[in-house]
Amino acid sequence: MEQPLPDSELVVATPERVSFGYQVAGLGTRAIAQLLDLLIVFGILVALSLAAGGAAAFTDNALVADLILIIGGFITVFGYFWASEAMWSGQTLGKKAFRLRAVGDRGEPLTFLQAGIRNIVRIVDFLPYGYGVGVVVLFINGKGKRLGDLAAGTIVVKDSDHVWLWQLPGARPVDMAPPGPPPAGGPQPQIPQSPPGYPPYPPPPPPLQPVAAAPLTYAPASQAEAILRRLDPDLRRFIGTYARRRPQLTLDIRVRLAASVQQNLKSAMPDMFERQGPLATLDYLGDLERS
Repeated sequence: MEQPLPDSELVVATPERVSFGYQVAGLGTRAIAQLLDLLIVFGILVALSLAAGGAAAFTDNALVADLILIIGGFITVFGYFWASEAMWSGQTLGKKAFRLRAVGDRGEPLTFLQAGIRNIVRIVDFLPYGYGVGVVVLFINGKGKRLGDLAAGTIVVKDSDHVWLWQLPGARPVDMAPPGPPPAGGPQPQIPQSPPGYPPYPPPPPPLQPVAAAPLTYAPASQAEAILRRLDPDLRRFIGTYARRRPQLTLDIRVRLAASVQQNLKSAMPDMFERQGPLATLDYLGDLERS
């Protein structure tokens, strides 16, 4: 039986021979994220119970409390995971906290239907207790998938790392101005006395005069960078990958790649798209990316 590694690599190859790599989430990280989600669901259920008790006391009818608990509990247990993953591109609060994300088998974003299927099958995964079936299936298939992932065609991966601008070298210039001279009224440096029979020590050199630091200048963005900054982030990543692999791609594959993103290319460069078509527009943006 092939067992998955704690964090293994998933490489997705598209029909256009463009590969994308993902790091599959390990069992431990998924378990901790799931525990956090269950604690959140438990907190919502506790608040729902208090609301049901208040409604029963206000209406003097226990049936109202039962309806609130049954309907509200069902919506909470299933709706929390389904709605979170559908709205946040495959992430719940627990997955967000631990940088995990559910995606399709080919790396595409999670759809509303996939989020629903993987969370409905969660009932079977949870049997007999504590995701027993899900853990067994996860180890048997060797791909880090529980039953819900197999049914929905999804997989949980580690989200890509983010680097903030201030973390880049040189993002925050350091003040390099030299210290100024001592104040006029402050203590003056003492000249040491030479031993008897020796000439006196020479006076200390004058203090260094501070040199005004040159103002920091930042070159404006080039026209190519200004165009690329206006692109959708997903389109720009696609263009970067295309530009690197273009020498190895045949003309037919390049035409199909351009056709697959022609709507995005038309929105980004409408004039060039109308004049020269999708492939010329994609090549132009690729040249800008490589320049």
